[in-house]
Amino acid sequence: MSLKGVLHRLMYHDRADVYRLRKVQAEDGSDDYAEEETPVYAALPCKLSQYGKELTTTKTERATSVSIDLRLCCDPVIDIRENDRVVVLRHGRRMEFFAGVSFPYPTHQEITLRRKGEVGNGRSD
Repeated sequence: MSLKGVLHRLMYHDRADVYRLRKVQAEDGSDDYAEEETPVYAALPCKLSQYGKELTTTKTERATSVSIDLRLCCDPVIDIRENDRVVVLRHGRRMEFFAGVSFPYPTHQEITLRRKGEVGNGRSD
């Protein structure tokens, strides 16, 4: 079995849905275009992992905003672009991110993911 096959079998236990903004023509057929989010991949085998664990918080009177960068590993043939919305299902938990830079290797690629949200009453939204 190839190293790529081993990675798929041993590491890629998470699943990701990837969405991308695309320009679509207005329904009335005019020259106007709008951006619409369209699915690119569904249930993509992947691995979500931590690195650096740099958690950034900003506190206001109303809420505390939290930002964290994580890493998504997947097959190098997958085309995930910067600013794609990535929804990862990991151990039954659904998490939403935005893609950053992809760094490809022959066996896999690593994509920086950023999650932003507000924390209040012990929950992250």
